[in-house]
Amino acid sequence: MAIAFETDNYFAYTLDPSADTTKISLSLPLFVPIFKLAYTVGGDRRVINVFPTLQFLYSHHIRAEYITSAVRDSLATFDGDPVTYGTQFFQAVSALAEMDKKSLVSSADASAGDAAGGAAAQLQLDVLVNHIRQSPQYTLAGLWEGVYIIGMKDQFNVHDLPAHPMQQAIQYVADEMGFVLFCKEGLEKSVNSFGPYFIEQYLLMDVLSKQEVAQNVVEYYVNHRERLQRGVEGYSEAQGRGFVCWRFIHEFRQAAQATHAPLGC
Repeated sequence: MAIAFETDNYFAYTLDPSADTTKISLSLPLFVPIFKLAYTVGGDRRVINVFPTLQFLYSHHIRAEYITSAVRDSLATFDGDPVTYGTQFFQAVSALAEMDKKSLVSSADASAGDAAGGAAAQLQLDVLVNHIRQSPQYTLAGLWEGVYIIGMKDQFNVHDLPAHPMQQAIQYVADEMGFVLFCKEGLEKSVNSFGPYFIEQYLLMDVLSKQEVAQNVVEYYVNHRERLQRGVEGYSEAQGRGFVCWRFIHEFRQAAQATHAPLGC
């Protein structure tokens, strides 16, 4: 595909993020998920869909088999207007969510999990689609439960995000290490509802990046969920948001406070 924009002064053009249509275009997501994960919580079967940005397609993190006719068709809908394309994306995501609901079994009997198995077994993790190579470097933008956009390491930064046509829908941004780079005020501090502490964030980190912090969070979520939630509620976020700053085990923070030792990220 070819996208072209004309400018008399490229340097001045790039100084204004809201006018840099080239960069904005590269940060737009495709309509086809590059990663899809199913899991079970409380007898409910849920699906996480991750959509790549156009720039992510040019990285070495994707597998060639992702480039299908459906992907090519979604790119063909782009007419140079990012706002219109964003509206089309939300429509496509809504249609995909309805298809996921119909294809999943959500009864408690079918989604009880294996209490004798590990955390992954109890959550019944099932990777349905994965065209991302192992251990990618990325930024992940959370839109709402089950819907995320994966971009390159330098995408969704604080300078470019205000000019993004979907910035109203982007609730928080994190990287593959678990650092929360941006978060809107008002998101609930909960491991059970959407936000930077929501279990979906750490399921994605565990599968995509094999991060130790994510594995610990998932284990605690399965085996000590109430204690984990109490710890999140009591965390002041003075060291930053997310479990990677909190050290993800509440007792460690209590021990540091008792000895007046600083607990940094």
